[in-house]
Amino acid sequence: MSEHKSIDSQLTDANDSPYDGGEFELNRVFVVMPFREDMNSEYQAIRETCEGLGLRLHRVDENVASGNILKEITHYIKRAEFIIFDLSHESPNVYYELGYAHGVGNEAFDFLLIAKEGTKLQFDISPLRVNYYQNIDDLRTIIASNLINMIQMTR
Repeated sequence: MSEHKSIDSQLTDANDSPYDGGEFELNRVFVVMPFREDMNSEYQAIRETCEGLGLRLHRVDENVASGNILKEITHYIKRAEFIIFDLSHESPNVYYELGYAHGVGNEAFDFLLIAKEGTKLQFDISPLRVNYYQNIDDLRTIIASNLINMIQMTR
C-alpha cells in the first residue's frame, strides 16, 4: 500500500484519530470567519461576548511570526473547547475548515454556526443548524445564549 501524500499528512499528527474524543483546552474558543474589514465589528462582538463569559477567544490571524497557517488552524480546531464558524460571505476557507472540524471528530455541541441574515448556504451545509443574526446586538445574544447552553451540555 502506498503512503498517503495529500496535504492531510502535513496537517495531522500520526496519533490523530477522529474517534478518540481528543484533548481540548478548557475555556478556549476558536473563531473561523472570513478575514474581511467589513467583519471587524462582528469579530469584536464575538470577542467581547466570549470574554464576558470567561472564555478566551482566538483567531489564527492574531498569531505573530511566520508559520504554517493551515497547521495552526488545524491545531486550534482540534484543541479548542468550542469553535464558532461564521458562514457569512460563503468563504471557501470557512467551509473547508468546517469540514475539517467534522472530519477530526468534533461533535455538534462543540461548534456554533452563525451567519448574517440573507447568507445563502451551499448545499452540503444547508441541513445544519445555523443561527442567523441581523445586527451586532442580535449576534451578541446568539453567541452568549448558545455558548452558555454548550457549556452546560458538555461540562
